[in-house]
Amino acid sequence: MSDIEHSALKLKNLRNALAETLAQMHHLAENLAQQTSALDSITPPWGHYLLRPDFAVDTAERLGVPFERPFTLAAALFRNLDYGDQHQPGDARHTLQIPGILAVPPDMIDLALRLNAAKATFQQITANIKQALAPRPALERDQQLRDMLGDAGFPRAHLRQCYRQILLCPQRPDAIALSWIKARKSIKKVSVAWCERKLVQLDPQGQDTGIQYQRQLLAGLHRDEHDNLRQVQIQSRANLQVAEIFRAREDLAREEYRQVGYSAMPVLINSEGDRSLPEFTGVDHNPPTSRRRTRRDLKVDKTPFLAALRVHLIRPHSSDRT
Repeated sequence: MSDIEHSALKLKNLRNALAETLAQMHHLAENLAQQTSALDSITPPWGHYLLRPDFAVDTAERLGVPFERPFTLAAALFRNLDYGDQHQPGDARHTLQIPGILAVPPDMIDLALRLNAAKATFQQITANIKQALAPRPALERDQQLRDMLGDAGFPRAHLRQCYRQILLCPQRPDAIALSWIKARKSIKKVSVAWCERKLVQLDPQGQDTGIQYQRQLLAGLHRDEHDNLRQVQIQSRANLQVAEIFRAREDLAREEYRQVGYSAMPVLINSEGDRSLPEFTGVDHNPPTSRRRTRRDLKVDKTPFLAALRVHLIRPHSSDRT
């Protein structure tokens, strides 16, 4: 078998695996959503604690579900694997988020674990497809993957939503610790050579006019500004950090603290037959306003110089210029 035939067979197998896993993932997500939504109509009610920061209020409005139906609202997030009216195709920046915790029965924990496993498998398959298509131009790679999703019956699958893992506590903790972690901003100095190498990797065949234009901008950058390139990475909103607390029965003063993760979606807590939530720390609905100190000697241009790499130019403070 030639290399071309071997590559074609590999892509065919990956395409079949993609379709099978994607169908399984949508099936599991729909089952979890239905079971979650049903908890809103059960009495006595199941414990819930959803926070309402501005971005979560916006999410609820986009999904068309009020906070008065917390489990139905969470269900809408669980089944949100495709592009909808709330998303622009290809734009993964507007990830819908609602932080909080929900008490659920053990069978829902098992279903969420199966869904997470399917999500992880799907993410690995897409990574293998991208690797198999690596020699091809970036635009062609993306289009081929999109065509495979369409052939699988899910042309509007949103990769980032498909990858999102559902946070959960399989064993009911004695308590839950909640805290806001402020948004972060990273500014890293990069070189002209680094930028050129990354741009070439994005468009190895030189067929993307946008990338080629940015390479021209880089080539025309004055030597005096070569040291002014900065890659800026911004986490635009604060995260709700969730952790489990387990207390030793023989020594209640001794605690085990285990990080669960950042709650972009409600965290599912195994109720073990008790519909209440464990004790938890309350936090304000809106994260505290952070006062980020800015360096007085540097100013990052708001408009990126190389948009594909999130690279900006910095300008020295006017007092430092001669």
